[in-house]
Amino acid sequence: MATPGVGQDIEDICTRCGDTWHVVMAKVGERVIKVVCKLCGSQHNYRGENNVAAGGSSSSSSWGGGRRRKTLRRAAPAPPSAPDFDPTRPPRAYTAQGSYAPGERIVHPSFGTGVVAATPGPGKVDVVFPTGARTLACAKAASTLERPVAASHVPIADRPPERGSDTPDAPPAKVPQA
Repeated sequence: MATPGVGQDIEDICTRCGDTWHVVMAKVGERVIKVVCKLCGSQHNYRGENNVAAGGSSSSSSWGGGRRRKTLRRAAPAPPSAPDFDPTRPPRAYTAQGSYAPGERIVHPSFGTGVVAATPGPGKVDVVFPTGARTLACAKAASTLERPVAASHVPIADRPPERGSDTPDAPPAKVPQA
């Protein structure tokens, strides 16, 4: 069976919107390579049944000569080890207003007990917990801003002020012309 030509409709699943109707965009020989989704307009490689049967495996790409690069899997970085601490001192409860020194133990309500590793900058502290390292806020100063007070005992007029010649908002008086 012949494959549809360039510009003709073909069925394929769109990875962006999930629609099945596409238009053939590119072919190599009788093999459909690229399609365009009719609903969202995204372009992607054709993943239909004809490519699997005609080209062997579906993972090979005709654009790269049938070869795929092997991606090296890198080992996940080892969790940082806890810095040295004094086990005779009990851990302190964590608060954002507190200040902490490296080697001090703290208890966080979500992350548990951890050891302060470093202070990377003002208002920050690196803590190593059993689940991993976290950067927490510390030594936050209390806000000096106050909530504005509502005005009280201020008379409120029932009507807007009348415009007169003595108010700056009054329009200029018309001068009769002779």
